[in-house]
Amino acid sequence: MRIGFIGTGAMVSAIVRGAVAAGISATDFVLTNRTGARAAALAEEVGASWAPSNTSLAQQVDIVVLGVKPQVQSAVIREIAEVVRERESTVVSIAAGRTIGAIVTDFGVGVPVVRVMPNVNALIGRSMTGICSAEVDPEVLAVVTRLMESVGTTVTLDEKDFPAFSALAGCSPAWVFQIIDSLARTGVKYGLPKATAVRIAAQAVAGSADLVLAEGAKGVVPAQLIDRVTSPGGTTIAGLLAGEEAGLSTALLHAVDAAVARDAQLG
Repeated sequence: MRIGFIGTGAMVSAIVRGAVAAGISATDFVLTNRTGARAAALAEEVGASWAPSNTSLAQQVDIVVLGVKPQVQSAVIREIAEVVRERESTVVSIAAGRTIGAIVTDFGVGVPVVRVMPNVNALIGRSMTGICSAEVDPEVLAVVTRLMESVGTTVTLDEKDFPAFSALAGCSPAWVFQIIDSLARTGVKYGLPKATAVRIAAQAVAGSADLVLAEGAKGVVPAQLIDRVTSPGGTTIAGLLAGEEAGLSTALLHAVDAAVARDAQLG
């Protein structure tokens, strides 16, 4: 089953490299982008092929991955719609805010569509990717799922839950980066070199996330982990209460609300 990628930005490049590293044959991949240069370079790097245009790519594949920004997706679909309909290809969309209904409307007729939402951690094979689909053959869906699992973990969702997922998984890495940088700057305040402070904070966050996942498999929730590390009258409870007084939890809630609202606007 051949897979074509329209757009070869950072996310698509990470998926292609991750898939090849995971054992998916690069000869199954066809790549293209607006200028052709990046697609040709990536194709040469991994051993895939590249196409000179979106239409040419669509004529060669069974699955078309739309790896372009939401605001240009409709224009790309208009280019390939006739070919996709004739070949009865499956379409995979990575664009935030673009619903299956909107994509089908752009094609002008029902087509099998899979929405996937990976995050930036796909660059190191640690993505949290959401998947939902409509009218997709189970065999094809399994191929798409394997593709996304080559760069991390996947979860299957109803499309109505995608805006919340996008905020929690797609947007949150940026917020975590900001949290790490803020912690590191306070380390600098107390005399640590910035690079050392970043390393300390980042490892603490990474380890804490791994602990949440490991203990979550046993039914332990984050609130219980907080209790484990919070001694009566200690430093942790002092910092925790100060953070809450400054609005830490409320700020994160507002961040998710804003992301969900913006996702609705993009649709």
